[in-house]
Amino acid sequence: MSIQYRPGRIQSINADQEIILKQFYACLLKYFGYEIDISVEDIVYKECFISSTRTTELSESGYSSLNYGLVRTGTRDSTTSSHISHKTSASSYSTLNKKKKAGILKRGKKSSNVEEELHAPESSPRMKFIQSQSSFEKYQPIDINPRYAHVFCNYYKQNFDNSEEYMSDNEDSGDVESIESFVTAETYVETPDYSQFKSGKATSSSSSFETESFNVKPITDKFPEIGNFDNRKLHKALCDAPRNDAFDNFILRFVRARKFKTKDALAMIGKSAEWRVSTFKPDEWVREGDALSYVTGKNPGFIKNFTTQKSYVRGVDKDSNPIFFFKAKLHLISDAPLADTQRFAVYTIESCRLFLRDINESVDTCSIVFDLTGFSLKNADYNAIKFLAEVFEAHYPECLGKVLIFNAPWIFSTVWNVIKNWLDPVVASKIHFTKDFKELNKFIDKKWIPDYMGGDDTYAGEYPVPSERDATYMKPRDGEFVRLMRERDALLLKMLTTTKKWVESTSPEISDRYLQDKLDLNAEMANNYIKLDPYLRFAGFYDRNGSLTVRC
Repeated sequence: MSIQYRPGRIQSINADQEIILKQFYACLLKYFGYEIDISVEDIVYKECFISSTRTTELSESGYSSLNYGLVRTGTRDSTTSSHISHKTSASSYSTLNKKKKAGILKRGKKSSNVEEELHAPESSPRMKFIQSQSSFEKYQPIDINPRYAHVFCNYYKQNFDNSEEYMSDNEDSGDVESIESFVTAETYVETPDYSQFKSGKATSSSSSFETESFNVKPITDKFPEIGNFDNRKLHKALCDAPRNDAFDNFILRFVRARKFKTKDALAMIGKSAEWRVSTFKPDEWVREGDALSYVTGKNPGFIKNFTTQKSYVRGVDKDSNPIFFFKAKLHLISDAPLADTQRFAVYTIESCRLFLRDINESVDTCSIVFDLTGFSLKNADYNAIKFLAEVFEAHYPECLGKVLIFNAPWIFSTVWNVIKNWLDPVVASKIHFTKDFKELNKFIDKKWIPDYMGGDDTYAGEYPVPSERDATYMKPRDGEFVRLMRERDALLLKMLTTTKKWVESTSPEISDRYLQDKLDLNAEMANNYIKLDPYLRFAGFYDRNGSLTVRC
């Protein structure tokens, strides 16, 4: 598969970006209590991480993206993939490292995109290990790290068998074994030593392992930005949020949004994770959709936002981004309390994520068209607009394609003078004012422009009224659901294990192989979600009107 990936994605990061991503992941793994063979003292030094062969070649070539697919052409155990050129050998590591230092790590020359560099002392154990062991490192085929599984199941209780959705093994789930069974079957299952991370008491039994909380003082001394967040909430949010997109690209959104500054990205993702599991419930809301509220009569303001037929997702722009259309004249502040409108906004953003095609087409942003035809001040919902501006900046970074404002009347200038001060500069740079069909057509093909805006599309956002059947999961939960959920547990743990090996790697070639394993796992996780999706969601607005086909 030949795909031109957008810059800064896991499929197209350059060497400097990969090193910062490795540092970011090393901090997260330490914070979560997953063992990693790099000391807290050395994590602060970017020189203690090695870039992979392909990302180094990308940096040297000057290109911002490559045609690397997510499907390996050989086997997972093969030494190379036929579409990857391995020009860097272990013997050339010192030359590679010099080139790398001549880039963002060069003393005295700070890149505008990275934090001020610290340099590892000569006594650094990690630097000594890299220098002595890089040529001896061997690739190890990926399997689940039992200690990672232990923490995953017994501290975070993140596996399916610990979830509220757990179904008894009496269901016809085939021969799929739970992760807890995998941990129990290990010959050395014992409570790992978490003394440097935990406070509170832990039992000696792995099956009932529990602590009050991890005290991550060793890592927060160096990275205090992450120290204020509950590690359980952050762990749950990062496991639950990725769907049919690439797991790594979900993480990279936050790193890119903070211009590859590790500390800033840690602070951002921590705040957003707490928002996802505490302040708002976007994962629950997108699963429930609108049907249950409609059938039961709950959340009437939330439903009013649908029945006014003021917005919908339809078609793609000329960059292949899905388009969200919003008819401003149909939005009235009096229609719904702010909380219901906020829920509608978050549900809509999460629904738009399901239209993305991150892996096979590198489409990971959505464009918005605000139709201001007939707009008046009674449609100017400042609280809702401010909420949207804050949410996109803080919790959905790098999700916007273009924002097209169509046919704005003169009165909108008054509103614009207020709201433009709330916009993040990156968001503001994506806004384009289009006064008529001709200007809108520069961004969107005629067939996807609504007829009421001068195009050919006759769809106007009609609301498909849900039935009682729509107020439950699209597929009844059965043995296949159990199998897929346990498969997801295994894929998440393989991703964590692979990330550990990739971060720790001292050889560009071996790091490259682990990076390819991560690419493969991103695709497997996305495809697993696509199969799970009808078991996890009620039939929402876009399922019922036939516009949504979840792909990757």
